[in-house]
Amino acid sequence: MVAGAKDISAKKGSQQVFAENQVYCMPPESPHAGKTVGGMCEYVMLYVPDEAWRQQCAAFDVDIRQLTRELPGDLRQMRLTKAFVDQIIASPETVNAWAGEWTLFCESLVRKYQGSPSSNAASSLRLRTEPGLRRAYEFMHEFWNRNVSLEDLSRESSMSTSDVCRRFSLAYGLTPHRYQLVLRVTKAKSRLLDGVDISDVATETGFADQSHFGRHFKSIFGLTPGTVAKVCR
Repeated sequence: MVAGAKDISAKKGSQQVFAENQVYCMPPESPHAGKTVGGMCEYVMLYVPDEAWRQQCAAFDVDIRQLTRELPGDLRQMRLTKAFVDQIIASPETVNAWAGEWTLFCESLVRKYQGSPSSNAASSLRLRTEPGLRRAYEFMHEFWNRNVSLEDLSRESSMSTSDVCRRFSLAYGLTPHRYQLVLRVTKAKSRLLDGVDISDVATETGFADQSHFGRHFKSIFGLTPGTVAKVCR
């Protein structure tokens, strides 16, 4: 909800009102309405495949049922969701070019609802020695600058997509897409320090365009690519 309030209850005589800055999700089979409360409302909505949403919640150890309840208002989450929807509308190719955009959005959205960590250092090290997970790890490092999908990692590890996402996250502390992003921007930083032009680095490291590259680079290092490039001038 960007502004105002909306009643989504489909039952006569009942209300389920969401107000400004609240983010909520509804199961695909859930009946709902969209009645304005108080004269006006503005909202954005994403229609997400159920399996894709469950997969992301499982990767971050989030109880999906928690997200169907009324959650407190959160300005940051509202802005994050609106920005992601605006990005899809304005530049759908940036989302399609690398599926990690979706995963990174989910990570920012659901991480605050993450349950107690279900692994410790010992179990993380044990998971890293599993042959299937090791193959997935090596595959990601071999093809670090291309779109490595969960289907690719599933095939390499002989696990389901949900299992490889969940177990990789437990072993390395990052989802596969976040891990791949860190690989990309780390290699990009090295190339920038070698004096390579920013646009060439963006292409080499598999980003859709220079602005796409710059946004993710800054999210990891807190600096723009241009700031790092100046070191070599």
